[in-house]
Amino acid sequence: MQAVNKVDKQLAPAGKIHEALQAMVTDQETDPQILLIQLTKSLQPRFFHLREYTVLYWDVFMDLLKEESLRNGLRDTILRLFSSRRQVSFYTDSGLLPDTGFFSELGRILTQKILPELRDTHELKNCVAELFPRPVDQRWISLLPAEKRNQLWMMLDFHSGQDADSMHAMVQQMLEAARILSHRVAAMGLMPELARVYPRLLHSESPFMAMNIEVSRFVESFHLALEGKSDMDHGEHAFVLLAQCEETLRKIHLSASRMGTSMSLSFTLRRMEQHLERLHLLMRFMTVKVDASSRDDLNLRWSEFMLSAVDGERQRNSLRRHCSDLMSLMALRVTDNAARSGEHYIASTRSEWFSILYRAAGAGVLIALLAFLKIESASLSLGPSAQAWLNGLIYAGGFTIIYMLHFVIATKQPAMTAATLAGSISQSTGRLRDKEKVVDLMADTFRTQLAAVAGNIMVAFPLAMILLFAFNSLSGHSVIGSEKAHHLLQDVRPLMSLALLYAAVAGVWLFSAGLVSGYLDNRAVYMQLGPRIGQLGWLRFIFGKEGANKIGTYIEGHAGGLGGNIFFGLMLGLTPLLGNFLGITLDIRHVAFASANVGYGLVALDFQVPLHQWGGAVLGVLSIGLVNLCVSFTLALWVAMRSRRLSFWLLASVIPRFFHRLRHHPGNFFLPPSSG
Repeated sequence: MQAVNKVDKQLAPAGKIHEALQAMVTDQETDPQILLIQLTKSLQPRFFHLREYTVLYWDVFMDLLKEESLRNGLRDTILRLFSSRRQVSFYTDSGLLPDTGFFSELGRILTQKILPELRDTHELKNCVAELFPRPVDQRWISLLPAEKRNQLWMMLDFHSGQDADSMHAMVQQMLEAARILSHRVAAMGLMPELARVYPRLLHSESPFMAMNIEVSRFVESFHLALEGKSDMDHGEHAFVLLAQCEETLRKIHLSASRMGTSMSLSFTLRRMEQHLERLHLLMRFMTVKVDASSRDDLNLRWSEFMLSAVDGERQRNSLRRHCSDLMSLMALRVTDNAARSGEHYIASTRSEWFSILYRAAGAGVLIALLAFLKIESASLSLGPSAQAWLNGLIYAGGFTIIYMLHFVIATKQPAMTAATLAGSISQSTGRLRDKEKVVDLMADTFRTQLAAVAGNIMVAFPLAMILLFAFNSLSGHSVIGSEKAHHLLQDVRPLMSLALLYAAVAGVWLFSAGLVSGYLDNRAVYMQLGPRIGQLGWLRFIFGKEGANKIGTYIEGHAGGLGGNIFFGLMLGLTPLLGNFLGITLDIRHVAFASANVGYGLVALDFQVPLHQWGGAVLGVLSIGLVNLCVSFTLALWVAMRSRRLSFWLLASVIPRFFHRLRHHPGNFFLPPSSG
């Protein structure tokens, strides 16, 4: 009772928890649901939003369960609840995506909000709402560390229980649930969308059908074994076929990433993954061997299942959760393409690092020219709308040329590299087993971003000064007036303007451009855009069959890059117009253009600038770059991790390792090892 003695009786009422557990030992006649409701009420912390109180309550609970009689009473009560309710829908529906479409499910949820449905108390899944009636219940449960939740099921260990009748009834319903899940997987495996992205399903026996047949045979065999009419079937062949289904699903997902996917296909693949995982868990529960290691692993899986099922049932009528699931699917559809593109924006070797630096320097040349064009366009005295569209076209055209020449704009990288980082975390099933690998990727990303920013600025800034010297010499007078020059320097000073806010706006557009790129890449492949363009009669008439096919192939392969750059350029130019429409002052600041503008401003003023303006301009350019990168990277990483159902808290354990590497090996963040 050490944990109890440490806790204030006012904060952790150990007496109430003990009373609820003791009732399960002495009272065998009361409905087990009522007994469990009393227990969950006693476990609800007064300060449910504070993690430490939630953990303290749980530690008291775990300490009490060390007493064998209380532990057995809780195990038997849970088994009695399961055996006295219909469990099938709990296994086959709770925590899984529904088979209805988005709008059909949306209509059901809205109807439920207005006119709640009747709850059948004989259904196990409906008992969840009674056990955890308040919306905050899910919150305090989620605050518990995973290892503490797992500890409960490890201690209970259903397979060591004495209530054979309840376990028998529980297994009977699990068998029926397994049959339903296998039928659903087989039905989803027949969808034409799957055959489109994975044609092998048309030319060989479907592993999903074979699995369904074997699971049905296993269910029948297990029923006979429970009745003592045959030997126990441990489902070895069924597990082999389940593994084949999981492998086939992985290949379909990879193929869909290459050939393009749709919302319906993404939805189906996610449902199939969930159903196979649930089916695998039920099979393991029914066929687990008696050795301790197998039971421990199963108890861990059971803990994850119960959390998912309870969470899914608690939020089954949540409008926010429903919309969030849709956003996850949409984000996954987009970020898969961004993750593959992002691999090309991360330099892990010295040669790749110098390649990024040179390509960024090439972009710096064009950025200096674009900045001058934008400055001079202001002298045309156009209206706000016309000026905004002209600026947008200058940006969009320049970015498109930069992309087509394979140059690199530093701030275009974060949206791509963030998806790659999230993909790396996702491959470790969200548990970050290999933290050093993630830190390596973060270091590679950091120095690549630094090389790209340096390449842009180191060329755009001096070239802007050289160009203005040349223009002034040719024209015989200063092309940029002193008032405009002071304005250019003032615009980048963070303490004298809204430069950082405008840099954040540019970061949002950078992030949005990454989403547009991913969407267009996926859409182009899904629509088979290249062959469709190549078959256009008028295009073949002008360029010939081979030329038309080449144009189609290029557009399909670069649709995302071209579209994303055009979108980004237009939004940079149109942002002031959007601000006028909203009635607020709005603009953008981009690090590469800011450095070029500083160069033009200094030359226009013959470098007759006070020292504090020099310092403010340098600080402003660096600050703008930092805000550009941080905003776009953070937003892109959030979407990429959200799409894979990963929590930002996963990165918490990586941050100390990141700073440890930065402190002891700072060179790795600036230049790749020569042996790389």
